Amino acid sequence: MPVLELTTLIPNRTPEQVLDFCLEGGNFPKIFPERFTPLGDIDLTNLRIEAGRQFRFRHWMFNFIPSNWTVVIREVGEHHFIDEMLKGPMAAFRHEHRVAAGEGGTLYTDRVTYAAMEGAPLEWLVVNAYMQRIFEARHRNMLRLLG
Repeated sequence: MPVLELTTLIPNRTPEQVLDFCLEGGNFPKIFPERFTPLGDIDLTNLRIEAGRQFRFRHWMFNFIPSNWTVVIREVGEHHFIDEMLKGPMAAFRHEHRVAAGEGGTLYTDRVTYAAMEGAPLEWLVVNAYMQRIFEARHRNMLRLLG
């Protein structure tokens, strides 16, 4: 399975501040670069990420292709949390969010392990570049909001 890992230094922020920002559900739409719609009774303005919570949302890939996701928060720790797709457009999707002290700020890392339903050919043609673009945009947005 492909693995995408990106790390960004967020200056003048502690790991606790960065992780706290990520654990507030209302910040998800601020960093996600494409349109999405919560499904069910999710109130993003009053949502805290916690282990065991499940969420459903519609992600508009390329801002116009609807794709429904069900994700679960597998783990929340002092310096990380992990979410995993239970149902959605991928054969597998596991997303680790990690923070660590860095020189002058916090190192924020996204590590995503994924697999396309159609396998490696689709990953090579579309999915790998799409994932790279989405997560680079997330990191730019994190820097804009926290930097």
